[in-house]
Amino acid sequence: MHPGPWMPVVFATLLMAVPASAQVSPPPLPSVDLGVHELRLQARLVSKRTEEDLWVLGNAQSAVRVARSTDAGRSWRVDAQASEALVKALLAHSHDTLEHMIWLGPDTGIAAGDIGPRVLRTTDAGRSWKSIPLTDELRVHDLQHLGERIWLCDSSGRIFRSDDAGASWQELKGTPFNHEDRCKSMSFLSPESGWALGSNESLWSTEDGGKTWRSRAMEEKEPLLSVARTPVLGGEKVAVLGEDTVVALGKRGLYTFISGQLLRAGPPASQGSGVLTPLEGIARKAPDEWLGWTGDQIVASHDEGRSWFQVGRVPQSPLRAIAFLKTQTVLAELGTGAMLRSENFGRTWKPSTSPLDAHDFALASGRTTTPDNPFECVLGTSPASMKIHYQESGCFNVFGGLISVQLSPGEALLSVERYQGGAEGKQVRERRKLSRGDGERIVRELMAAATRQETMPDCDSTTVYSASIEWSCPSGPIKKASVSLNDSSCAPQDLPSLMTFGAVPPDAYSRTLGIHQAVYEVLERTSR
Repeated sequence: MHPGPWMPVVFATLLMAVPASAQVSPPPLPSVDLGVHELRLQARLVSKRTEEDLWVLGNAQSAVRVARSTDAGRSWRVDAQASEALVKALLAHSHDTLEHMIWLGPDTGIAAGDIGPRVLRTTDAGRSWKSIPLTDELRVHDLQHLGERIWLCDSSGRIFRSDDAGASWQELKGTPFNHEDRCKSMSFLSPESGWALGSNESLWSTEDGGKTWRSRAMEEKEPLLSVARTPVLGGEKVAVLGEDTVVALGKRGLYTFISGQLLRAGPPASQGSGVLTPLEGIARKAPDEWLGWTGDQIVASHDEGRSWFQVGRVPQSPLRAIAFLKTQTVLAELGTGAMLRSENFGRTWKPSTSPLDAHDFALASGRTTTPDNPFECVLGTSPASMKIHYQESGCFNVFGGLISVQLSPGEALLSVERYQGGAEGKQVRERRKLSRGDGERIVRELMAAATRQETMPDCDSTTVYSASIEWSCPSGPIKKASVSLNDSSCAPQDLPSLMTFGAVPPDAYSRTLGIHQAVYEVLERTSR
């Protein structure tokens, strides 16, 4: 039988006849162990003391903390005694940072980093540490060992060696490095043969334990080249346990691999209770940034749901949905429609106080309905007004001002104040009458800048931009309110070049910077 034009109709009819229970349904939400909690420390290094004892060093409340694992990185606990021993050893230089730790055996270990002209040495498995002096101030860039022979190279380009398990050190005078080409990493396969990589990608080899070095071209196909060119595989970044387990330090904390497969990623976390609770919802910001919730508890995953850990609680429940804003800001919608806000990726929450949050939640969650614009009443009723206070604060200068638009039925009044050197500095004040249409145009430009969805990454700029928006109108859902915005991201003039080199997204946008730019354009246009 040949198919005819009626065949699609038959197939559609048959499909409609399939019972609902037989149709494909979305997979169920996972169940998680709510007893697994993240350890609040910023992991800096991972070190293997023994095959059964893995250490992670990090900072918590401005002090060094030691977390230890006896199950190949699956769970961790804070060791108060080991932490206190390192704090005591660093007490004279509380601002110092440990960045390297190696173990020559179960009892003997060496710790180094940016701690002045010394290393720390333990001979009792970390219960106490002794300072071993080196010469002058330095920051250790790499620390390697074979047997009882240890090498370290520092920020000035010097190389030191110990032949007695770190009890004493000698400076090797034949270093090939200096202040312009500093030692970046080292690798040794025997007490005499090794490699060193410079910050300018120079490659050096030694056959006498580091006393002398000779340059090697990066194109040479040497078997050790791959080791020397991958400093991330140094002892302070990766711990290898047995034949199939690797624990590495990365962007999201610790990554545990078993036979090459990722088991979990995230911060050091405690052992769970073994009791599983089904989640009520999941929100995904990126493959390595998920949040889930059940009741009032918030859990996170940094490995696409392979593992979860509890991060915080919401003050009210039940939750209906979660949406992600810029950087660490998260909004949660309650079953009542009220909003909660977190600035640290779900760890702590407060009731929303910003009139923009409902608008931002609708944008970020991708809802098809047009989000309410909290400023809409300024254009829809009269008399109404909008004010923008803006300020740019750098290391050596502060300037800013105020732009105000008052809308009446037939006209608009534009008021401008500009100052330099702070609000008490030299000021310029201007007032100008405009047509109603010109006033509405200015308000629309400022509204567009204040409601455009943010996609701006944090650029760690020393310049802080701030803006506050005040508006009032006789009627509407929000008659009078204010919103404050702050940003220390990239400067507006830097964005084009940063986008060209891929440092920020091509559509990067910060509301604070956008408002500044909109204000400058209005001032330039109205001053003509």
